[in-house]
Amino acid sequence: MAAPTRKFSRIQPEMRREHLVEATLRCLAEHGHAGVSVRKIAAAADVSIGLINHYYPSIDQLISHAYETLSGGIANGLLEASESGVGPRDSLSRFIQESFGPAVLNPDMLGVWVVFWSMVRHSADMQAVQQRTYGQYRQVLERHLAALARDNNLTDINIQAAATALNALLDGLWLTWCLNPQNFSVEDGVAMCEGWVDAFAAGAFLPRLKV
Repeated sequence: MAAPTRKFSRIQPEMRREHLVEATLRCLAEHGHAGVSVRKIAAAADVSIGLINHYYPSIDQLISHAYETLSGGIANGLLEASESGVGPRDSLSRFIQESFGPAVLNPDMLGVWVVFWSMVRHSADMQAVQQRTYGQYRQVLERHLAALARDNNLTDINIQAAATALNALLDGLWLTWCLNPQNFSVEDGVAMCEGWVDAFAAGAFLPRLKV
């Protein structure tokens, strides 16, 4: 009797990479920095270490791809939400609402982001991803804030500084909530950011007159 023929799974390269990225994110969420291990990721993906090395010659490349996938997905979600707005003020409201939605406000993913941030300083691949995704995120904020300033006849406003400030508020509230969701409600977080945008529209970022 002939020995049974072993069946091999033939998956398109892009689907295989997606599978490996998903396994990487699961490992990082479960193990934190200890999840940055080819062995752990291979076990989570149910593949050989050699197969991972075939698609990603270094662990940094796999982690950076996971970083870009997660960051890019969030940035695209925020872009789509804001693009559905009627005018810049409504677009910013939709951006804020999406920022406090379940796709972003997820305490289980805090450990994943901590790993990513810790690697940015030491990995050229991670730095490149951070610059691309952060730039995409900032461009959306700057575009809507600039349009809101025009609607309110506000001139001489530093839009880049305003976008940085709103981004910092959103990031700070996200981190505070993920560390302890009892600190404030999602509704309170949205209200804080909406209040910031109202203050911006009222001229809070106009240059101060020198005495």
